Amino acid sequence: MKFPAIIRLLLTFYKSFFLFSFLITLSSALLYWEYGPPILKVLAWFKLLTQGLTWYFIRTYKKKEFYYYRNLGLRDTVLWSVTLGLDMGLFITLLILTHQWRP
Repeated sequence: MKFPAIIRLLLTFYKSFFLFSFLITLSSALLYWEYGPPILKVLAWFKLLTQGLTWYFIRTYKKKEFYYYRNLGLRDTVLWSVTLGLDMGLFITLLILTHQWRP
């Protein structure tokens, strides 16, 4: 399978929970803006907890969609590791930008 097709499939999978995840990331950035570095540990655990819940609900309620990705040659571990890694990268990037812009 070609690289652009794999990227497209990964983004299609990520699209199914992007809105929820991005709202969690935005709320974490707002809390970081308000309270600063002391709340960072709480925000990191909050993000990890919500990623775990997202994994559970998507795996449970969209179980049949995983056959589609498997038939195209993408394993579940690849789907989850890339999309959750991308999500965590977005979270860290947004917190870094918030820290730089914070007064």
